[in-house]
Amino acid sequence: MHQTKTNNNQFSIFNIQSQDGFTLIEIGIAIFILGVGLISMLTIFPIGVDSIKKVTQYSNAAVLTESAISDLRSNDIVSIVGTLTAGQSYTYPDINDINQDMQFVDSYGTTTHAQYSWQAVVKNVTADKNLVRAQIAIFRNFSSAQFGTGTADFALSSPTVSSVSAFPSWLTSKHYIRATDNSSDDKFWYRIESIGTSTSTITLEGNFLGATGAGLTFSTTKDIIDIYETMFSKR
Repeated sequence: MHQTKTNNNQFSIFNIQSQDGFTLIEIGIAIFILGVGLISMLTIFPIGVDSIKKVTQYSNAAVLTESAISDLRSNDIVSIVGTLTAGQSYTYPDINDINQDMQFVDSYGTTTHAQYSWQAVVKNVTADKNLVRAQIAIFRNFSSAQFGTGTADFALSSPTVSSVSAFPSWLTSKHYIRATDNSSDDKFWYRIESIGTSTSTITLEGNFLGATGAGLTFSTTKDIIDIYETMFSKR
């Protein structure tokens, strides 16, 4: 209770409310909200780190692809493929070794970006052999020893790979598969959309463009960061 004197000598009485601190309930609510915020941040943080890692890898892959394209162009890949059997696909740098990759090197021949490598699959798409389709795969920590292998049935213009003999334990959608059988005219990589282990099938994100074949050997990998498609024409 407090009294003050007015100009006409009258006193007025009013209450001064106590300025107490936070109550225990208010403190408890604040701690709860802070806890929820911290948990949310800790949950999102790993996702953010993983996203940054993927963006960095994709950015590196895009830059390195330009280097691979320059290599194919400077070595006149159209002429190289032009000497090979028409209608067949081949791997570069070694047409005789489908599991051979290529390191990125500078103008002095020194390896750069040691954890990254690449391989191209090339194929003539015209009868005169003047136009070549090239698929460039950028790998991280390439190891053909880690490729999944088996046999399966591939069908022209179908996204379904059936009668798959084996599924590597690590294989998931977004990984890649290709036919490696010598009888197959299509050795391009295809991204996996879904896996049906109970039905022994793999569904591709796009149709298989090679000839139909039963019991073809195949490879799968999780080491591809990204794949780029381009065309080379006769100069």
